[in-house]
Amino acid sequence: MKAITRDIYIADEIRYKIEIGEFKPHDKLPSERQFCEIFNCQRATVRLALESLLDEGWIYCVERSGYYVSQPRIMETLNVVSSMSGRIENMGKEMHRKVVFLRVLESNKKLIKKMGVALGTKLIEFERVRYLDEEAISLETAYFEAEQFPGLLDKDLENNSLFSILEKYYDVKFTHGEQEILIVNANPTESKYLGVEENSPLVLRRGILYTEDNQYKSYHESVMRMNRFIYADEEN
Repeated sequence: MKAITRDIYIADEIRYKIEIGEFKPHDKLPSERQFCEIFNCQRATVRLALESLLDEGWIYCVERSGYYVSQPRIMETLNVVSSMSGRIENMGKEMHRKVVFLRVLESNKKLIKKMGVALGTKLIEFERVRYLDEEAISLETAYFEAEQFPGLLDKDLENNSLFSILEKYYDVKFTHGEQEILIVNANPTESKYLGVEENSPLVLRRGILYTEDNQYKSYHESVMRMNRFIYADEEN
């Protein structure tokens, strides 16, 4: 068994204090010197531990000030279809949404390939910004076959989760899909809605969702701030 090095031990201890709430979001952490005294170690060891937590997104650094605790991150899983609203509620938080674009369009070459529909099929498209703690965390674009979801654009997409609307009004529940996660650079639209600089790194999650019988499907693209999400292959 590989021995746990001192810096890993220190990182684990700080991470645990964040998890149990001893260090709360935006709390300033002790200085490197103070951590050296707490753990009876050299500054280089503390620095390695803090760099590890920075890379994982647990903390952030303010120049000439120090290290601070990051906001809790939302777990995103590739092979589990679930509502982001529900995951955020389980964190004891509340999310709100803003619809920034909606329309009915005819499928183009890109959407033919993504959704497996015929050229010219009428599709519903809408974009929503998701907010957590008053901060824009993701920009979602979704596509549905208009014939399968009549009146969807008239539903309250700002005050309800999409999954709850689909179940309530259309008796549709997505159960599985094919998805991927990529790193992209923010374009002007994403920069505007997410409040980040152009070309800043963002996470793009995209893919197609299906109902159990594959009768209904939807193509989604969500561009997300890197510091607000954590990703896993499967749910714990």
